[in-house]
Amino acid sequence: MAAVVVAILDRDNWNANTDIIVVVDVSRRRLTWVPRDLWSPLISDRVNAAFAMGGGRLLLDALAGLGFSARSAVCLRRGASEAALAGARVNVPVSEPLDFWYPLTPTSRLEDGRQQVSFRPPAETLTGVRLHQWIGARSMVNGKGTDFHRMQRQIVFLRALIAQGFDFRSALKNPELVRVAGEDPLPLLARVSASWRMQEHDWVDDAVINGKMVLVPRKPKPWWRRQLRRLRDRLKMKRD
Repeated sequence: MAAVVVAILDRDNWNANTDIIVVVDVSRRRLTWVPRDLWSPLISDRVNAAFAMGGGRLLLDALAGLGFSARSAVCLRRGASEAALAGARVNVPVSEPLDFWYPLTPTSRLEDGRQQVSFRPPAETLTGVRLHQWIGARSMVNGKGTDFHRMQRQIVFLRALIAQGFDFRSALKNPELVRVAGEDPLPLLARVSASWRMQEHDWVDDAVINGKMVLVPRKPKPWWRRQLRRLRDRLKMKRD
């Protein structure tokens, strides 16, 4: 089990929720973004509340209960990531025009005021607040935005950071803004490269539990449906 959880809190205090949760599976050379709204039976809440309830150890346990086992977790307050990206310039590819509603400041609520932010093909060079808008914007002007679109942009952003040789150790400079649970995660994290598979965990369904809009693991299809699909695929290949 050579895996590490990396989590970034949505506010600069230790009582905040984990806004970004990534499971780094070194044995499979894969990074998986876990939806923050995924329901955790262990804590009877969304998984992003686990750290605020019981620190990195509880976050690891909650993720393990959802099928994401890891030996350690490194959790960063928002200030750690902001300090690391303070002088960064990151060029990201943009495949289609993107228009979002975004809060007036990165840490304010959309309900308290909003502005439109846009990204245009073929690429954008992100600096300052534009970095946070790319990473965090969720509500599209056309109403189609979801947290999965946000995670997809985070994947694009991370690939770009790795490709340009960004020093990720800069996020760990201030020990007051970093907490580690379990084994030392740095030797495993140092192996990550831009060629690794990066994906969001989207095998989920919408649900309402305890009055909250959440995501739950999607039930696997019956074995006979999988077999039928495979048979259809084989017959189609023979016809082609």
